[in-house]
Amino acid sequence: MRTEAAISEATTDAQRVEIQALFEGAFHDIAPNAIPKVEHDHLYAPLVLRYHDPETGRLAGAALTCRSQVAISMTMMRRPEYAPVMDRHSELDLMAVAQTFRGRGIGGALVRAMEERLRERGVPIWFGNATRDLETTRLREFYTRHGFTVLPDGQPLPDLLGRSWVLPTAEQPAFFFYKQIKKG
Repeated sequence: MRTEAAISEATTDAQRVEIQALFEGAFHDIAPNAIPKVEHDHLYAPLVLRYHDPETGRLAGAALTCRSQVAISMTMMRRPEYAPVMDRHSELDLMAVAQTFRGRGIGGALVRAMEERLRERGVPIWFGNATRDLETTRLREFYTRHGFTVLPDGQPLPDLLGRSWVLPTAEQPAFFFYKQIKKG
């Protein structure tokens, strides 16, 4: 079975709770509400994908991309400058593959599936960052291999779509990455 065939979208709260548990096992400081509840989808426009191992049925990997916190915050403060780009960007917020399933191409399959779905949504800009507590050397290679522009350590994310996407109070990550999604 092709890896992509085992990927599906998490569209219910119960499915997202399972993904939250995977992320809590992968990251030491994950927020208990890191995965948006379905009732908040209108605000975050999330894309939550999951990979279940075809042999065991176990959740082996998952990823979340959604509107950036900057855009959501500005909109909630009734600042109009992000309104024109709300549906033109997505921030890769979380991605994890369970330790026992690493090295099987699951992460790459999740990225490809997310990019295709973002393309279908008409999203031209996709970006994210890697925090210092992660395996940054491996992640830098991974994102480069999947066509992202990976910035040097400490280099700020450039304005994309004419906007800044980093909260001024945010802790500086190890590195940022971004990609322009070409139309199909």
